[in-house]
Amino acid sequence: MYTLEISADARADLGRLSPTIRTRVYTKLTLLQETCDNRPHKALQGRHKGKFSLRVAKHYRIIYTFNKQTRKISVSRIGHRSKIY
Repeated sequence: MYTLEISADARADLGRLSPTIRTRVYTKLTLLQETCDNRPHKALQGRHKGKFSLRVAKHYRIIYTFNKQTRKISVSRIGHRSKIY
């Protein structure tokens, strides 16, 4: 299982989300922690090169990186896809 590190920006993003979406984000993050090695990761391009995106609900995304050696996931942003990219 991976450890989870949530940046200050991502924590602020979480505070702005509705309770329903926030619950779904926590569920997805828990699933990511448990299955990070076995799941496909969507690599991003442009200014987010080197990061990955995880879909939450239909329009929300979690932007993160992970390190297999340290077994750590770092979440940098969480939000609506129109504002996060």
